[in-house]
Amino acid sequence: MAVSQFLGIQARSSLDEKIVASIGAVLSISAVFFITDWLTNYTLAMTLLPSMGASAVLLFAVPHGTLSQPWPLFGGNVLSAGAGVICALSISNIYIAAGCAVGLAILIMHVGRCIHPPGGATALIAVVGGDAVRDLGFHFLLFPTLINCGVIFTFAFIFNNLFHWRRYPSSLMKYDNSMYSPETANIHVRHIQLAIESLDEIVDIAPEQIKYIIDKADELMRTETQSNFTIVIGGLYTNGAAGQLWSVRRVIDISNHTNPAKRMIMYKTVDGANKGKNGSGLLYEFKDWAKEVMKPVKKTGKSHEHPGGPPR
Repeated sequence: MAVSQFLGIQARSSLDEKIVASIGAVLSISAVFFITDWLTNYTLAMTLLPSMGASAVLLFAVPHGTLSQPWPLFGGNVLSAGAGVICALSISNIYIAAGCAVGLAILIMHVGRCIHPPGGATALIAVVGGDAVRDLGFHFLLFPTLINCGVIFTFAFIFNNLFHWRRYPSSLMKYDNSMYSPETANIHVRHIQLAIESLDEIVDIAPEQIKYIIDKADELMRTETQSNFTIVIGGLYTNGAAGQLWSVRRVIDISNHTNPAKRMIMYKTVDGANKGKNGSGLLYEFKDWAKEVMKPVKKTGKSHEHPGGPPR
C-alpha cells in the first residue's frame, strides 16, 4: 500500500477551485458572525461560530459531497443541537454530558440520515457554551442554530452556482454523458446506490459522481490502451497478431454518431485471416483491435496491402 493511500492524501484540485472555496468561506462566515451578533449578542455569536466554520468547509470546499447537502446541514445541526440541550439539562456532570451530547448527536444524525460532522460541535456547544447558551434551552435549536444554517445555506446556494463546475445542492449538477461506453452504460445510478448501501457505511460522494468517475476512468483507460493513431476511411490497419491470426483491414466507412462510444465502422479484410470478408462493429472495438497502420507498397509491379506479411 502506498504511503499516500495509507495517509489518505486527497486528490489535487485546480487553483481556481482553491480560491473559490476560500472566498466562499470568507463571505459566508463573515455574514453568519455579523447576523448572529446583530440579532443576539457577541457571546452567542462567538460560541456557535466554530461549528458554522466547519460547515463552511464542507459547503464551499466539498459542495458536491453528501455530508454537505441541505438536509445534512439543517438536520445535522438542528438535531444535534437538540441532543446537546437534552444532555446539558439532564446530566449534571459536564464531562459526561459533553461525551453523551456528541454520541447522541451521532446516533440521531444516523437515524435521521443527515450525518454532518459540524453537528458534533453544535451538540458540544450546547453543553460547554456557558450560561448564555444554557439559558436559551431548546430555543437554541431555532436561534441561533437554525438561523445560522439558513444564512450559510443561502450563501452556498448563491455563491457556488456562480461557477459552472460546481452546483449546490449537488442535485443541480449535470454530468457529461457523452463519454459513456457500452461496458459502463449498463451500470446505472441505482446500482451504485445499492452498492453503497451494501457497504453499511457513510460514503461522502453522490452516486451520480461515482457514475461519472466510472465512465471517465473507462475513457482514460481506453485512451491509454488504444493506439495513438487516428482511424480514417480508406486506411489500412493490422492487429499485429502472429501467424494465422494476423490480418489487415481496410476501413470502408465510419458513422458520425454524436456519442463516440456508439460510432460504427465498416471494413474489409484485405489480407490474412478472413481475407476478402466484410465486417462491421463499434469504432472503439476496432481501435482496440488495430495495433499498427499499414501502407500499400508496390513490389514487382503488383500492389500489396502490407510490407512483408504476418509476423512469424
